[in-house]
Amino acid sequence: MEPKQEISLKIDGKEVAAPEGSTILEAARQHGIRIPTLCHHPDLTPYGGCRLCVVEVDGSPRLAASCVMPVRKGMEVVTTSPLIIAARRTILEFLFSERNHYCMFCAQSGDCELQNLAYEYQMDHLTVPPLGQDFPVDTSHEDLVVDHNRCVLCGRCVRACRELAGESVLDFRGRGGRTMIGVDLAGSLGESTCSSCGACLQVCPTGAIFHRHRTHYAVKGKPKDWKSVASHCPQCELLCPTVYHVRGNNLIKIEGRSPGEGLDRGRLCRKGRFDPFKTVGQRLIKPMLRENGRWRPAEWDEASERLVSGLGAVRKAHGGTALFGLVSSSCGNEELAGFKKLMTAGWTAGYVDTLDGPRVRNVAAAAKAAGLSLKEAPWRNLLEADFILLAGADPMAGHPLVASLIRRAILEKKTRVAVLGPSNFLGPLARLHMPADGGDLALLVQTLLAQTSRPAGARPPQDLPGGFNSLDLTEAIKLTQEAKAPIFVAGSDLTGLPGPEGLTALFHLARAKGPLPGEVLRLIVLKPGGNSLGAWNMEAVAKKGLDLRGRFKGGFICLAGSEDVSPALTDGLDGLDFLAVLTPYFPEKTADQAGVLLPKPTWLETEGTYATMNGAKGVLKKKVLEPPPGVRPALQTLADLTARAGVFNQSSGPKTGSKPDPGPALK
Repeated sequence: MEPKQEISLKIDGKEVAAPEGSTILEAARQHGIRIPTLCHHPDLTPYGGCRLCVVEVDGSPRLAASCVMPVRKGMEVVTTSPLIIAARRTILEFLFSERNHYCMFCAQSGDCELQNLAYEYQMDHLTVPPLGQDFPVDTSHEDLVVDHNRCVLCGRCVRACRELAGESVLDFRGRGGRTMIGVDLAGSLGESTCSSCGACLQVCPTGAIFHRHRTHYAVKGKPKDWKSVASHCPQCELLCPTVYHVRGNNLIKIEGRSPGEGLDRGRLCRKGRFDPFKTVGQRLIKPMLRENGRWRPAEWDEASERLVSGLGAVRKAHGGTALFGLVSSSCGNEELAGFKKLMTAGWTAGYVDTLDGPRVRNVAAAAKAAGLSLKEAPWRNLLEADFILLAGADPMAGHPLVASLIRRAILEKKTRVAVLGPSNFLGPLARLHMPADGGDLALLVQTLLAQTSRPAGARPPQDLPGGFNSLDLTEAIKLTQEAKAPIFVAGSDLTGLPGPEGLTALFHLARAKGPLPGEVLRLIVLKPGGNSLGAWNMEAVAKKGLDLRGRFKGGFICLAGSEDVSPALTDGLDGLDFLAVLTPYFPEKTADQAGVLLPKPTWLETEGTYATMNGAKGVLKKKVLEPPPGVRPALQTLADLTARAGVFNQSSGPKTGSKPDPGPALK
């Protein structure tokens, strides 16, 4: 895209240049000239509703809203004058008089744009009487509260819901002084179709929308007292840019980085914005030893020696092949590497894998069967696609931001979407939904591949396998054949099948539509872990899956949080001689089989690098909080256990210069 031509104008007597098509507000901010705003937000389309940004243009007595007025050559703008100041003060007075803005009773006090403007324009009283109207307070939502008494009707939340979340939950309703922000069909937020992304919360300039999970520390002090940490959210593989606000080692709030650096446009999902505030399990703050069926706290040296002696006894009696190691793919690269070194070099374990190993192996097997190196499509291509096929994917469960991008593609680009699988998060927005799961889902994808390769217009056979509807399949074939820029999305219902046949068919289907630039496949695979790709790149995923039942005598599991361990795994742990778990939380599902529990920091208390869906291998996630006293960093624990295991004295350790087979490439 060619750069826009620069034009010259005057702002407050200063000659400035601005790109053609930009607004007066953008030109002023580009040159460090302040113009106050309330309804404007850098991640949203200009609105021009509050009129606080009014300026004089070419000496006209009629003030213009700078956020929507485009610049032109030779324009002369005045941003501050007695007339402008009086107009802004009048607007502020009306805003304060219309609703309840008694700041001392508002938790947002000190972090409120309306309050800041009142201080800036030295408002210490109102010259107009307050209306004294009472509006409802909606407390029905799990994560948000909407207090309509503090709303200034700036419309930011309405635009954020539509433009960032790809939804239309919020809109104006009512007229005149009784205008409110409505929810769906005038219902409550808790009963609405809200996806809990919190985009409305982040853009709200007042206390009208506030956080239910903010601790009492959130109302102590002003933003200048907070520490803000710019990092990334590792809850899924998108690694969204995030800002964490902290005071006294207490998390106050989490926001997307704004102005947005990419397609996220400063947005987060419920997993990144709200889930870190929720209690997800019993925090483990001291090592625990199991004795006579009961747990007791222990010191680090005692617990470490118990772990080393327990695994050492198994290794001495049965050899290293009787030991296994399992690690969560939500751990950072450094932790994955430390765990792998401990298990392979320190204990010469017979099996090391990740919790999502079966799914990753299915992806690798499908890529190998299709003769492809999996270079996935960047997620920005979802907004550029003319057709999106979801195969066994429910992004709302694990990747809510992907779900919002798909909704935005439908609303903004009229993208057609077909859903193959048991769940349809899009509802009527989906052009087509064919419910199928298990073997039927794989068969459906294979059938679609076979029928799509037929000449356009050819009718599929009427006796379709799996009981598929002939008309629906005909529509799916037509959509796939007509698409010029499709994107195929594979989810856990497809990657989690016992075999890779259905996923292989999807690979072939994506390849048949031609690659993206750089030989990139028109395919996105939604992986369960926040660092699943990093785990594969570091070869923490086993090349072959094994049934743990009766095969092993001892093991070590490293968890990233309170994630569930599959029943297939816990069933296989019965009968072990020894099991230890490194985890931030008490592991409910594996506690009965374990003998030693070692605490570790949560992801908020750990710094590490992650690989993203788009292929970046070293995205740094910074530490936000300090762990509880006595909880060691996971890397320190792994290094200590490695030293106690005598890794540097093991002849079976890795040979210098050796390069293991990387297997099918995942990039």
